[in-house]
Amino acid sequence: MVSSKWSTTGTLSAAVAVTVGLGSPAVAQEIDREKALTAPPAIYTELVACKDIVEPVARLACYDEKVSALQTAQSTNQVVIADREQVREARRGLFGLTLPRIKLFDGDGDEGGQIDAIDGIIKSAGTIRSGKWVIRLEDGAVWQQTDPPRSTMRRPKPGDAIVIERAALGSFMAKVNDGRGFKVKRIVD
Repeated sequence: MVSSKWSTTGTLSAAVAVTVGLGSPAVAQEIDREKALTAPPAIYTELVACKDIVEPVARLACYDEKVSALQTAQSTNQVVIADREQVREARRGLFGLTLPRIKLFDGDGDEGGQIDAIDGIIKSAGTIRSGKWVIRLEDGAVWQQTDPPRSTMRRPKPGDAIVIERAALGSFMAKVNDGRGFKVKRIVD
């Protein structure tokens, strides 16, 4: 009996070691991908590197060259420059959509970080075949009810106020005119 216990534990340890060993390249690849998505663009790091040039004429020449390159990249939309308020507005517009992990949308602790709720005005509302609501907001976002329709639910209509909040496990809850909440998901129109 004891030998059976030891062999099972040994087999389990070997299986865990093999699994961890096989997962390591994938983990390393994910870390590299994460760094690529969160690192500043090369054009920016090259500009910042100019400050380390000791000789004033060479440093000024570096700044002139890199600033010109940055202006060209910005004017051709290769680089987008946005202030905090523009980023916050973009986050609000993307609320409810699944996005790749990009530092711009992470919030990294600033007050413009993850948005937990939005409020809006309903532009139009209708039901689909299953009886679930599809609601279009004035800002263009479209949300669809995911939980079963309830006969007691008040009919959403244009002009009604709506609040959509993050809920458990990546879901979202909507309330129309402070009524009873119902689950929704953001859909792409």
